Amino acid sequence: MTDFAALDRYVQDRLPTWTDELIELCRFPSEATNPEALLGAAGWTAERLRRLGARVEIVTLPDSADVPPLVVGEIGEGPRTVNLVQHYDVQPAHPLELWESPPYEPVIREGRLYARGATDNKGELMARIWGVEAYLATAGALPCRVRFLVEGEEESGSKNIGPLLDTRRELRRADAALIEGGGIDPTDRPFLDCGVRGILMVELLVRTLRSDVHSSVASVIENSAARLVAALATLRDTRGAVALDGFLDDVREPGEADRAHVRALPTDDLDELRSAYGAAHFLMGRQGADALEAIAFEPTANIQAIWAGYTGPGTKNVVPAEARARLDFRLVPDQSPERVEAALRAHLDRRGFDDVQIQHIDSTRAWWTSMEHPVVRAARAASEAVLRQQAMISPSMPGSAPMWEVCSRDDVPNVSLGAGRTDCMAHAPNENYRLSDAAIAARITARFLDEFAALD
Repeated sequence: MTDFAALDRYVQDRLPTWTDELIELCRFPSEATNPEALLGAAGWTAERLRRLGARVEIVTLPDSADVPPLVVGEIGEGPRTVNLVQHYDVQPAHPLELWESPPYEPVIREGRLYARGATDNKGELMARIWGVEAYLATAGALPCRVRFLVEGEEESGSKNIGPLLDTRRELRRADAALIEGGGIDPTDRPFLDCGVRGILMVELLVRTLRSDVHSSVASVIENSAARLVAALATLRDTRGAVALDGFLDDVREPGEADRAHVRALPTDDLDELRSAYGAAHFLMGRQGADALEAIAFEPTANIQAIWAGYTGPGTKNVVPAEARARLDFRLVPDQSPERVEAALRAHLDRRGFDDVQIQHIDSTRAWWTSMEHPVVRAARAASEAVLRQQAMISPSMPGSAPMWEVCSRDDVPNVSLGAGRTDCMAHAPNENYRLSDAAIAARITARFLDEFAALD
C-alpha cells in the first residue's frame, strides 16, 4: 500500500529545489526559430530524466539536422505502459512589450512563476517528472512502465513526431497515454479532458503586383490586402459562424448522452476565461451551457494573423503587392485535414478567388477516448484523491496535441491529468504557473500510477 501521506510530505519538502529546476528550464528561449535553445532544452530534459533513473534515448531523423530531437525516457517495469506526451518547445513570446518581466528571465510573484513555458509545457512536464520521483522516493519501484515522449515541435505543429516515432515503432505501444497537461477550475475542481482536437494550419497568399506601387494610383490598381480581406470575409457569416462550404460535412455528431454530460458541467471556467483575457462577451452571444457545448463539439476556423505592406515606423504610402493570412482550423472526429483543405480550395474558387494561394503548414487529426473508459476513471480517482472534489470530465480539450500520431495506430486511450488553470495565460504574455498547483500536479501523477496499474 503506497504511503501517500509520506509522498505528499516529500513533494512539499522538495518543491523549493524543484522550483529552481523549473526556472532553469524556463530560461531556454526554446522557440521554433531558435534551434540552439531547442537543443539546449532537449539536452537539459534528457539529463533530468537520467537523474530520475530513466533509460534515455535522443531520437533524431537521419539527414534532418534541423528537426528538434525527441527525448525518450523510460522507467519502471510491469505489465502496463503509460506514455506521457510532453514538449520542451514554447510559443513565441511576442509581443514582448506586454510582459511585466522578461519572458526568459523567470520570476516568482505571489506564489506564481512567470515565464514563457511556465505552464505550457515546461511546468506540466516537470510536475510529471516530480510525481514519478516522489513515488520512487517514498514507495519504491514503480507499479508500471512510464515512458516520457518529449518533443520539440509541438507549438509548431508536431510535423515530425510521426517520423520520429517510426524510427522505433515500439514507442507507440502502450496501454494509455497522458495528454500534455490537465486542469483545475476556479473552485479547485479537477477538470479532465478525454481527447484533443485535430488541427489544420495554412497560409493564404495573394499577389496582385510584381512590387508595391505608389498609393496615388490606388483607384486603378488591385490592392492585395483588400483582395485577401474580401476572401477571408467569405469564411464567416455576419453572426460570426463559420461559413466555409462543406466544413461540417464529416463532423461526427455527439450523442445525446454526451451533450447532456457537457451541458451539466459547471460554467465557472467561462467567467474566468472572459475575465482573464478581457473579453466583453462570447461570440454569437453564447453563454452558459450553449458556450460549453460549442467549445466541446464544434470545429473552429480562426484567422491567426494578417499582414501586408509596410508596418514599420513612419509611413510608406503604397498599394501592397502581396498579402498573407495564417489560419487554423480546430477539428473534431471524423474531420480529415486533407478534406477540409480541399473544401477551402473549392470554397474560394467557387467565389472567384482562384488567385488566392493556399500553402499548407501542418495538420493532425482529432483523437478522443470515451468518457467512461477505465483509464479516464483512473485519472478521475487520482485527481479526486488529491483535490477532494468531484472531477469534471469533458470529451476533449479545445486545443490540439499530437495524440493521433501517438495513439491511433494501436488504439491507445488518452486523458489529461494535471493542474493548469485558465488564468495561467498559456500562449499569452505573462504566462505563469502557481507553484502550489505544480505540487498538486505531481501528487496527482503519483496517484495515477497506482490507479492505472490496478485497473482490471
